[in-house]
Amino acid sequence: MGKIYQVIIQGIMDKKSTIDVGSSEEEMNNTTVLELKKKLLLKLPGNSDSPEDLRLIFAGKQLEDSGKFSDYHIKDKSIILMVLRLPGGN
Repeated sequence: MGKIYQVIIQGIMDKKSTIDVGSSEEEMNNTTVLELKKKLLLKLPGNSDSPEDLRLIFAGKQLEDSGKFSDYHIKDKSIILMVLRLPGGN
């Protein structure tokens, strides 16, 4: 069995979840932030129904949906902070 590349999501109330990203370093590097958000919605139901409601932060930077892991230097077992966008406003 090959290696599984993962990231650790630190979410609400400091809860951590591990998300499988790919089976090779190349697959991990080419994963987009939007793809990760979709995996998060499947693994963590009830937090949100839309990727637009999730904000992911790595190394002090908010991650853009179109960005690839390689753009942000996200590696195996990197910790990514997840925050939810709050509804409201006009």
